[in-house]
Amino acid sequence: MNRNLAIIDYRPGGPLYLGIDFGYKNPFACLWIQPIERGERVLVLDEYYQRYRTTLENGKAILAQHQASDYGAITDAFADPSDPDKRAMLSNILGIEVKAPRRPVKVGQELVRRWLKVRPDGLPGLLIHHRCKELISELKGYVVHEPGKGRHHALDALRYFFAGWDGAA
Repeated sequence: MNRNLAIIDYRPGGPLYLGIDFGYKNPFACLWIQPIERGERVLVLDEYYQRYRTTLENGKAILAQHQASDYGAITDAFADPSDPDKRAMLSNILGIEVKAPRRPVKVGQELVRRWLKVRPDGLPGLLIHHRCKELISELKGYVVHEPGKGRHHALDALRYFFAGWDGAA
């Protein structure tokens, strides 16, 4: 276990991304994600997961969590393509453009599946830090994607990352 925890540490100087799924009644989810090993492996370092907060409140909380983490600058952020106003608000708060992913839902889901596969070294391509409790819980209970139903908000944030990140294909 210690060997796995050691690899899931932030790598200073490497690219850092956010995957974001908007929510209010349903949770708003944000994941801090870092590709490593020249993009051959992806780490999910941290998560933010809250309900009943506005986009402005969530954006400020994400910025505060990011600043407290001592992570470096955010390279890019990918969020739900359905709400350009929320992406614009987060862009202003975070100081980077929050982009809509370019690939459709099915492609994003397939990319997540591909990265979850175990590699020859015995570890999956996608490693998730144990502090990402909501993402881990959603992965364990995920059956099918039904927009607006079920627990898949952190998973949607992960999917938006893979659907937007150029290294995912």
